[in-house]
Amino acid sequence: MKDITILSLNILGEPELLVADHQKGMTAFCKRPIKTDLIDLGMTGFAGDIIADTKHHGGNDKAICCYNADHFPKWKNELGFDLEFAAFGENLTLSGINADERNVYIGDRYQLGEAIVEVSEPRGPCYMIGIRYNYKKFPVHLQESGLTGYYLRTIKPGIVRKTDKLIHICSHPEKISVMDVNHIRYHDSDNKEWLHRLANLQELTAEWRALFEKKLIKQ
Repeated sequence: MKDITILSLNILGEPELLVADHQKGMTAFCKRPIKTDLIDLGMTGFAGDIIADTKHHGGNDKAICCYNADHFPKWKNELGFDLEFAAFGENLTLSGINADERNVYIGDRYQLGEAIVEVSEPRGPCYMIGIRYNYKKFPVHLQESGLTGYYLRTIKPGIVRKTDKLIHICSHPEKISVMDVNHIRYHDSDNKEWLHRLANLQELTAEWRALFEKKLIKQ
């Protein structure tokens, strides 16, 4: 079974200002575990979850941000960061090998409480992570490792309990993992065969498909 354990369900009610040595910005990055037993998931996200940067975040394709807490020890060992639930601004802090970027495929579908969700794209680590931890290069570390987390789009809205799991419904037949997509984007962007596959993967978001289409055109 490819079910995924959820350690924490996190949202943020109001944006806040984060200040680092190199930059500052208004953000909804610092989410917190919900205090209620259940929450409504709509087509664009959880009730009460605020998006500060609507140009780059939010919408159906990015309804839920996920990150695997199994990666926390790596960043502690390499960079010295003490991380806890919602450390990467994620709505769902996950656990286990089934949540690893290598084992989660674009287009995979899961039951989440009453809702149904689908893996839509890797999380593209942005500068706000660097501000949050006062380390400008942190987003680059995430990109290079491929341990970026990923987004889910809402297929069917519904009530979600904080004790629910992501119950695996089906995997996409292409079986293109989040890690595969990250590898092509950040390490192998001249791979024409893979660029073509990704540009034509309809379950991948239009934004990412357009990125790979542009790389194909340049070849």
